[in-house]
Amino acid sequence: VVEALIDACGEDGVLRWQADLTVGHPVRVVVGPFADLIGELEQLTDAGRVRVLLNLMGGCTPVFLPRTHVVPAESML
Repeated sequence: VVEALIDACGEDGVLRWQADLTVGHPVRVVVGPFADLIGELEQLTDAGRVRVLLNLMGGCTPVFLPRTHVVPAESML
């Protein structure tokens, strides 16, 4: 997880905005209590947050996360 975040940083050490997130595509959570879970990106907000559907407790649960806490799932393979 830490390595993925470091890789996403620019030369100045600041985490880059991830323009390659697409609604309907799978994303992997890289930070927080849902780290390493994969879900479907449902919404991008102007406030820098994302809504992700995660398979939790036997059903799909929507969670709002900071945009910097998710990466496209295929980028971690």
